[in-house]
Amino acid sequence: MNESRNPDWQTGPPEERDARLASELQRSAAELDPLVTLSQSAQDEIVRFRERYDSRPSDAPLPPVMLRQLRQGSRRYLELQERLKGLAVQYEPLADLHARELRHLRLDPALWYAGVGLATAAALTLYDNYLSLLLIMKDRRLRHLINDPDFGYGIGEDELWKLVERMNSRSNRRRLRKLVGAWNDPPKDVSDETAGFLGPIRRTIESSVSYRYAEGEANEESLPTRGRIRRMHAADRLERLADETIGTLSEVFGNGIGLIETRKGKLWERQDVRQKVLDTLQPLDLLLEKTPFRLTDHFIPGHFGHVAIWMGTEGELDALGVWNEPAMQAEPLCGCRQEVAHERSVLEALRSGVELNTLRDFLNVDDLAVLRPKRLAPDQVVPSLVRGFQQVGKEYDFNFDVETTGTIVCSELPYHVYPGIDWRTESQLGRFTISPDDVATQAIGQQAAFDLVLFYHDGEPVEADEALPLFTELVRKAHNRSWSS
Repeated sequence: MNESRNPDWQTGPPEERDARLASELQRSAAELDPLVTLSQSAQDEIVRFRERYDSRPSDAPLPPVMLRQLRQGSRRYLELQERLKGLAVQYEPLADLHARELRHLRLDPALWYAGVGLATAAALTLYDNYLSLLLIMKDRRLRHLINDPDFGYGIGEDELWKLVERMNSRSNRRRLRKLVGAWNDPPKDVSDETAGFLGPIRRTIESSVSYRYAEGEANEESLPTRGRIRRMHAADRLERLADETIGTLSEVFGNGIGLIETRKGKLWERQDVRQKVLDTLQPLDLLLEKTPFRLTDHFIPGHFGHVAIWMGTEGELDALGVWNEPAMQAEPLCGCRQEVAHERSVLEALRSGVELNTLRDFLNVDDLAVLRPKRLAPDQVVPSLVRGFQQVGKEYDFNFDVETTGTIVCSELPYHVYPGIDWRTESQLGRFTISPDDVATQAIGQQAAFDLVLFYHDGEPVEADEALPLFTELVRKAHNRSWSS
């Protein structure tokens, strides 16, 4: 809860004040009820998520679907807390009114008590949500993930940490106890029948876990102390600083060698190739490339050195209804249509960040493989495309960590965009990474998630019946070389 706002119930004749307060309370009670329901659903969702998380092996990365649940849940949680806080703050001043002030104002006791109850119910629901959040925050790995910024989900850095520290402050705990104390001291002759919405408010209050803590009936020793929270936050800051240091060194190194290009690619400015590729491509096709003439290619394990996603033409996306999606109406996604209209349909993560580029620029390569998802259901196409556009503008992930959604490296794009794929990853320096060849392996074998629909090797097209065997041989040979070295 933030500092209370000054109410305007102390102005005008008593009858007008009561009528105004009664009207406001009716609207607020109608607003509170679904917020309580949403909070209970969020609390249940957190418990289920934690159970799924605990049942997974600790030496495997969280799958994309769980990462999305974590970030989407965090965004909904923050929005829910903000709305509940608004209601608690709006009516909290009523609990500060003493009996003498109430008599002087001639405020209807039933309305006063209903307002106190509304503030108390909202504040207790806030704290119940906070107690559920602790299930996530007590795990170091999950804390790291949910407190990383991700503007694609509208989440700033350490937003959940700030909420935890605010909810755990002494001043907010005192304010909660003050509200509960006022609620537990009702005026005479005020009952649930006096104000029609007192019944639901009472049920919300009495079913709250935090109500027992505020009354002193539950042991607060089970809650983390302010000192422990500060120590955990300090440790997380040190860990992030270490990650940023590694990322900065990687960025300096990558930017340096990325400038070195000895020639142009063998498919560069080949109009016949560009037209053939354009005629083949469909929205959500994957593009893998090899550029042995760039120094960066020699530092990437495997055959392929880069991955991108073909998002489709403006007309194709219009026909699919992508531009009508609510997420595409807001900044910065609303600018994507103009980018695509200017033939910038290749979604890729470069050292400058995630951006949309032209196929012409992308084809400065020697090898090109086009992979098409085999099991993408029709109702998954548009959400996957929207997820792709939501990556635009994010910074490059110089830590190469597939679990961080706020920064992206090229091979992490498909990891986060395509649903239901069991991606191969590797553990390096305490984080899980995915390489372009890890993506390429999804087109190999009986359980392949992608079809190889077009392949150019060393500047030349590979016939359809020879493409997959050669593609497989190149990927497997490169994999064996990287492990033997």
